[in-house]
Amino acid sequence: MTERMLRFEDRQSLVAHTAALLLDAMSARQAAAKSVSCCLTGGDLANEVYDHMAAEAASTPLKSEDVHLWWNWDLFVATDNPERNSLQALSRLAGSLSLDPAKIHPIPSSSTSSDPEAGAVQYAQELKENSPIDICLLELCANGRVAGIFLPRLDSPLPSLVAGITDAPLEHPELITMTRAGLNSCREVWILASGKDIAPVLKKTFDKDPDLPASYVTGKDSVRWLIDDAAASLLPFHHCTL
Repeated sequence: MTERMLRFEDRQSLVAHTAALLLDAMSARQAAAKSVSCCLTGGDLANEVYDHMAAEAASTPLKSEDVHLWWNWDLFVATDNPERNSLQALSRLAGSLSLDPAKIHPIPSSSTSSDPEAGAVQYAQELKENSPIDICLLELCANGRVAGIFLPRLDSPLPSLVAGITDAPLEHPELITMTRAGLNSCREVWILASGKDIAPVLKKTFDKDPDLPASYVTGKDSVRWLIDDAAASLLPFHHCTL
């Protein structure tokens, strides 16, 4: 597994470059294997990336009809709830990308599954049948969370790729998330981090703090950190003149 960090001057630059890099990476994968699978996440920063991807996709060689979209976590609420990560992402991407409905794989909702645990079993089976996912996008949160992994007990390498949660510290405590095993089954994991508030937890993550879920993310082949200078303010800085 290789780990790489890309630093950007500010949040705007981080968002724009991440969108461009994702489109390039997805296009390159398609050139080699026809289709590409991308596992999306939720959050304001990720949504800004999707806005930029929608604006720039037409100018790239990406064949959006051959893109498989997955999600690494989502709230267990009704399918049409505007807080659903899948709904927020698709509302940004579907207008610009010619997505094939058969290749969109949202996490089960309360409209389609009896409870988070049952939905997790269903989604884990779908992922297993389609593994490995090519690119998994995550956002580092101030409590060290990635995807829907909040608590230390979820950091353990659960045998399943997906878990149903009923006590998340959110307004909607029920959710479904990929586990550490699920995230690390993806070929590439890309992790976004932005802002001064995230700087302490980013440093702890790079120090491999065992209490932070983000410390355990590796991916099958690589991890790519995409961070702005504010988030990186507590990390060692090396100026390269090559």
